[in-house]
Amino acid sequence: MSGSKLKGGWYNISSFLVYTQTGLVTEILLFVIGVLVSAFGTLIGFGGGVFLVPILIIFFQFPIEVAIGSAMCALLPASLITSIFSYREKNIDYVVASLIQPFAMLGTVLGAFLVAYIPVLHMQALFALFVSGTGVYMLVSHVQAKARKQGVLYRINRLPTSFIRKNRPKHKAYRLNGTLVSFFGLCTGTMAGMFGIGGGFLQTPIMIKVFKIPPQIAISTSLFLLVITSLTGISSHYWLGNVDWVKSAPLMLAFAIGAVLGKILKQKSHLHHPERLIGLGLLLAGASVITHIFLKYEFDW
Repeated sequence: MSGSKLKGGWYNISSFLVYTQTGLVTEILLFVIGVLVSAFGTLIGFGGGVFLVPILIIFFQFPIEVAIGSAMCALLPASLITSIFSYREKNIDYVVASLIQPFAMLGTVLGAFLVAYIPVLHMQALFALFVSGTGVYMLVSHVQAKARKQGVLYRINRLPTSFIRKNRPKHKAYRLNGTLVSFFGLCTGTMAGMFGIGGGFLQTPIMIKVFKIPPQIAISTSLFLLVITSLTGISSHYWLGNVDWVKSAPLMLAFAIGAVLGKILKQKSHLHHPERLIGLGLLLAGASVITHIFLKYEFDW
């Protein structure tokens, strides 16, 4: 009898140790992935949320809503750290940020509620195709020495609400259209709330290709915008019950470390053509969104 109890006791202890070790390995793996995703997101100005959400769902069995809420939480410390670096380097365009941010905040709240109340799979599929197409465009068009001064967006960018922006410390100048910038802010904010991705994966290429903002200024401004966008997203998803702080806290630390690592890599690598890396990131983002759609479809069924 005592031997049976002893045997059962050892079995329970060994099962507990195996469970604990498995959980520890999972936590370490998730932490390492978070660091790598954040570092890459910092390099290309996306933040990394668009890559993190499918990873959490596929490999770590996070519910979709909790994965989105966790990604929003992880983006906050990373965006704060990169914004401090960018502020010191004078790479942030605060006028562009002020035009985009109010509408992005509105869109983030709207997107969070869309996730909870209406099916958006068809819209997400079209959006994924658009993101992938933009990635291909970024990869192909970076070889052009001069942008062609034609097309609808070029003409819209010169409507009456257009103005010239100058970054004197960097000796850069570019033309912006306030109405168009604000409209894109609303669109990217809505996508941020729906996918838990911060919107940077769309803001950065738009700034570079539509408004001809220098890549480093566009990347830094996009990461700065993530500060408010992620705060708004966290608030919305917390209200909806999609934030699990136990799961989010390690990711927040991992993304903070990854942001520092990404900034160091950016300074040492001296990327002359970040458009290529952004294009690759967009293709990966498109694949991530498609995966997200497939998983949501499977869960809905």
